[in-house]
Amino acid sequence: MDTVKGATRFVIGLTAFTASAGIATAQQSEINNSLTQIEEFVATTLGQIGVIVFLLGAAAWFVSRRNADRAQWGWRGMWGGAGMIVLSVSYTVFVTLFENLAPGMLVPLLP
Repeated sequence: MDTVKGATRFVIGLTAFTASAGIATAQQSEINNSLTQIEEFVATTLGQIGVIVFLLGAAAWFVSRRNADRAQWGWRGMWGGAGMIVLSVSYTVFVTLFENLAPGMLVPLLP
């Protein structure tokens, strides 16, 4: 009779462990999806704002004529926008690099 109780407890424990592992995997998947969406939003927004700032700076610089203050702000806007565009690309590369180096995500090259 003790072996039946022991086997029953073992099956119940194994079922509970399997169910909890499945729930943890589903939660981890949802977290990964959310983080991926946030990363894509940040990179896209940074790049789009960079393009807008670059174009506004270029417009201010080109129409400044002899106004040195407007030309200076236009020049700064162009460089700032260009920097934001470069930052959005490097941010994506940086995040992708560390996603592949994260523990548990590294796939060995040798079988």
